[in-house]
Amino acid sequence: MNILKTFTRALAYFLLPATALAQPSVKIYDIQGASHISPFVGQRVTTTGIVTAVGFDGFYVQDLVGDDNDLTSDGMSVFMGAFCEGCPDVGDEIQMTDFVAEFIPGGADTGNLSITQFAFPEIEILSSGNDLPDPVIIGQSGRIPPNEIVISVSELPTNLQNDPGVFNPDVDGIDFYESLEGMLVKVEDPVAVSAIRRFGRFSSEFFTLGNNGEDVAPSDARTDRGGIFLQPDPDNRGDQNPERVQVQFDASPGQVGTLYPGEAPIVKVGDRLSDVTGVVGYSFGNFEVNATETVSIETASAIAPEISKLEGDKHKLTIASYNVLNLSPLTADDNQRTTLADQIVNNLDAPDIIALQEIQDNDGEADSGETDATATLLALQQAVIAAGGPAYLFFDVAPADGTSGGVPGGNIRNAYFYNADRVRLLDFKSLTPGELSSMGVSESNAFEGTRNPLMAEFKFRGQKVTVINNHLTSRFGSSPIFGGPQPFVQAGEAEREAQTTALNEVVNYLIPGRRGNRNIIVLGDLNTFEFTNDLSELLPGIGKERVLTNLIPKAEDAYTFIFDGNSQALDHAFVTRGLVRRAQLDVVHVNVDFPRMDDTVGSDHEPLLLLLNFASQNQ
Repeated sequence: MNILKTFTRALAYFLLPATALAQPSVKIYDIQGASHISPFVGQRVTTTGIVTAVGFDGFYVQDLVGDDNDLTSDGMSVFMGAFCEGCPDVGDEIQMTDFVAEFIPGGADTGNLSITQFAFPEIEILSSGNDLPDPVIIGQSGRIPPNEIVISVSELPTNLQNDPGVFNPDVDGIDFYESLEGMLVKVEDPVAVSAIRRFGRFSSEFFTLGNNGEDVAPSDARTDRGGIFLQPDPDNRGDQNPERVQVQFDASPGQVGTLYPGEAPIVKVGDRLSDVTGVVGYSFGNFEVNATETVSIETASAIAPEISKLEGDKHKLTIASYNVLNLSPLTADDNQRTTLADQIVNNLDAPDIIALQEIQDNDGEADSGETDATATLLALQQAVIAAGGPAYLFFDVAPADGTSGGVPGGNIRNAYFYNADRVRLLDFKSLTPGELSSMGVSESNAFEGTRNPLMAEFKFRGQKVTVINNHLTSRFGSSPIFGGPQPFVQAGEAEREAQTTALNEVVNYLIPGRRGNRNIIVLGDLNTFEFTNDLSELLPGIGKERVLTNLIPKAEDAYTFIFDGNSQALDHAFVTRGLVRRAQLDVVHVNVDFPRMDDTVGSDHEPLLLLLNFASQNQ
């Protein structure tokens, strides 16, 4: 439970419709029912149970015996407001009377599921110091989560905020976790598939797989570094890995919480952990195990930040793509900038060209009308020099104020660094609607509201190389995978389809009649996956019309982002036909597998490093 939810929970309670007739005493598992919506919602009932955990703004209570039915949860949450005034203690047996509510954290517009709960009930303590119910084991010694299906296709479309639907916890992951809502559980022999992320002094989380990932599907779903790949589907409607279990702390490294009896552990991907005991809650679009007992790292992963083996020489050109996470020149970004500079010099071996995304303007997120980013790029240039790297030259094209999306006031844009001792800049241009129209692009406004691609032409040892640097429309605004509206909404799909189509048309324009071997690279943060139709068909073209090849499927351990425990590739590098055999791509893992707790992180993406070998025209 979180202090930020206090007001909205209280408001929901006072606005709750109610029936006038009180119901007889009912069990918690009857209140929960075999559904996402309680059969008693809106009715005033009395129930009893043992308090299993007490947090900042409420507590969890569970029937001591239960009904031995996997379809129905034996526990529920009780909201009591900030500082949990009037809360009982862990081990108290209590009787409660209240109206049954289905509370949606943040409101229905978030797409979140509802939580079956009481709010400010009448409470009578019947006894104290009782033993707690045995936790339900999530794992091979108890209940194994579904490992392929979040919700069955036969049940779609639906909205579980108001439709009970068909309830099948053995098959559907969303029903499995709902059937444990509010209960005391234990995740057996977990392994971390995301690093811990701190969201504040009293909130941090990571994702795990039970039994060291032995029950994942498919069997080769794990990454080499210990994560789990998002599974392919042309519309991203396939296996979302429902076997993932989120572990939530109301604490952080360095800060003790209320539910959790200590500081959160500093977890990285691949760490094997002690069993995780806690109560199942739901927040920000995910079911979560709110840890109530100490979690320790039993066997630490041996992963370390990677140093790419790709190195440029007199015949080999290196090009990086890097989303640098809202970088500004402000002192608040000093540590991040130092980290980025160290990575550029030491992990990427100072690439000849760097295509940058998420460069903010000179005053960062201040909404002042400023759009110039010279200070941002200059500060990064100087940090690279201080780290022992080259004195990169740089360029960008400023967007009109407030037109490029991202954090309000930041005016993020694409930009380039290049080493003038290795390459010569011939030309660059922002692919504005006017430029796209002049190239015959069918939808010249495809990038409206987001970042215009930045196209540049360089010369390296007699070879002209065209690079198109992109940051496509964000997925921000998507509804949760474990949310009410199903199938879940993927924000920006239509926009990205239009943008990838436009980029395909640009490349076709640059290669008249698709003859010759013009060296074109289309790269950047494309905000979608290699297996979607956007990147498998629209951008490259298909069959005889294919003009580009994505190098991500050819790379090892090809993920650049971890979202909710799913390792996935959002950043990509496409090349024209004549470059395929000359090209090598390395996803350099320096960020996403490691704890994100402070301002020293370089980015929430991994950089890509592309090597083009021009040693022989016959390759």
